[in-house]
Amino acid sequence: MYNRFSSILLTILTIAAITTTVSAQPTIYLVRHAEKLPTWLAEELADFHPLSDAGVGRAQRLAEQFKIGSLAAIFSSRTTRTLHTALPLAQKLGLAVEIAEACSDTSAIDSFYAALRQRFKPDQAVLLVSHSNIIPYLLRRAGLPDGCHQEMGFKPLTEDGWLVIEGYDNIWRVDRVGWKGRGCDSFTRKKFVMRQ
Repeated sequence: MYNRFSSILLTILTIAAITTTVSAQPTIYLVRHAEKLPTWLAEELADFHPLSDAGVGRAQRLAEQFKIGSLAAIFSSRTTRTLHTALPLAQKLGLAVEIAEACSDTSAIDSFYAALRQRFKPDQAVLLVSHSNIIPYLLRRAGLPDGCHQEMGFKPLTEDGWLVIEGYDNIWRVDRVGWKGRGCDSFTRKKFVMRQ
């Protein structure tokens, strides 16, 4: 009798812990870096590929999408193009741009999400500035179902087996990392347009 009661209690506590972990996390926004120069020096300098004039304009436009106080942190990969995409928004909000390996390395995503849950509250939001071949995996590791790929703007697998997104004008929002609800409910995608 005692063992059965202990087993039931352990199950209830585990479910409660999982539910708390899923709900106790910040809202996550994701964007791809803005447009980069069409040509650049050499492959070994790819991480330093800067934004084009259109990319600089788009980074300014991204800054207009968020109000002061709306984000608790901004994360980016180490590349010049992601850092420069984040910079105008960081300056506007008075935040430092923090480097997150998860913005460029899919193997770091799960531990990064766990760290976000520890560091931020459910009423806070963070922004990740990443790359076309990493954003699909950031979304999938957050729990995005396979059936939502088209709605989120994924392209078919590349020849080398990567999921990718195209374009530079999307902001994705993840309301609950790890949520196993129905459909795409915890995930949204909206476009932000360049001013003429």
